[in-house]
Amino acid sequence: MFFQNAREAVAVFYVFFDLFCASIIGILLYTTLSDVEHTNKRLHLVNLLFAIILYCVADSIWVLAYSNVLIPCTVATRYLTNIIAYSVMTVCTYTICRFFFSIWDSVTAHQPKQMKLIFIPFALIILAIVTTPLTHLVFSITDIGMMIKGPLYALTIMLLFGYIIVFSIISIVFYYRTQNDFAKEQYSFVTIYSIPVVIGALLHYKYGTLPSFAIGFTIATLIIYIFQMRDLISIDALTGINNRRQGERFFQEQIRRINEEPHSTLECLYLFMMDLNKFKLINDTYGHAEGDKALIATAEVLKEACSHIYRKCIMSRFGGDEFVIGVVFTPEEATLLNEKLNELIQKKNEELKAPYKISISIGYTYYKKEFKDFRTFLTHADKLMYEMKEIAHRESELENKKEE
Repeated sequence: MFFQNAREAVAVFYVFFDLFCASIIGILLYTTLSDVEHTNKRLHLVNLLFAIILYCVADSIWVLAYSNVLIPCTVATRYLTNIIAYSVMTVCTYTICRFFFSIWDSVTAHQPKQMKLIFIPFALIILAIVTTPLTHLVFSITDIGMMIKGPLYALTIMLLFGYIIVFSIISIVFYYRTQNDFAKEQYSFVTIYSIPVVIGALLHYKYGTLPSFAIGFTIATLIIYIFQMRDLISIDALTGINNRRQGERFFQEQIRRINEEPHSTLECLYLFMMDLNKFKLINDTYGHAEGDKALIATAEVLKEACSHIYRKCIMSRFGGDEFVIGVVFTPEEATLLNEKLNELIQKKNEELKAPYKISISIGYTYYKKEFKDFRTFLTHADKLMYEMKEIAHRESELENKKEE
């Protein structure tokens, strides 16, 4: 016999799965830390990976004390290991929520200020867990080392994983409300991550000696990591929006659909070509770091302008200081979007309070079948954009002369 009793066998296999999951997450963490890209979403992913590894270790210690293997099963050790395990579980859930926020943030430039207060219920949960030896509200330990669930135990678990479920439901709603392919993909991340985590949590709640929570974490994180790697191919590292490759793919797919249609509709495929005015001057005068800030701020304006568009839409950086929006719109909606972009640029300047002003020239047009291909379509929009750029240049020169 390899094991003296069933509890010892359960503990060994439990620890094996925990450490196996921790090693997989550790490999992902090492790879993520080695990556030169440090977007907001990537940094929150790093925090999440750290938290999962910490949970797997705490969970292993918990089961060793529970099974009286290596760690003696006393009232003190059971209280300590349970407090550590449930506190780390709370931290894990909080980092999941922060990761979800970072995913949403990649779609829209704004997050409600109330979102920052989400740490409060998690802090209260940890306080309840840490003080439970005195209050017995979450759990209590008997003289023989058995854990008895307290009056707030079920509520604590429901709050922890209720957040994940709620975020998943919200993401599903947003997924079906938008036709923006990039936004759809980002919202799907939240739902995909939630499923194995919630299943693992439910199994762990019902069968305490099953390491399903760690396994659920690992499966979910592997799936998300694969999606993140795919992001590297399609997302511009600096601005967090689609790169040129994804933008061209969107237009080619839409143009192929339009060319195959027997008749035109009221809605048209619009291409908004944008270029930052005097971007070289910003780089030369204030440095490339400030130039990068100007590009990121412009991308945030695009995100905000497109955040409420629930049709086929894409935002992409085409290279340098050139940005493109592709959207299926009516002419009236296209005019409104053009106005909104200019308004938001002015608002962004007020927020930044930088020593320079960001301004963009926009050329936009809709696709006509006589264009035949994307290259002709892009060239036409590009020509209109440079006409607007020339107008902006002349207006700037007039302002400078007036100041003199």
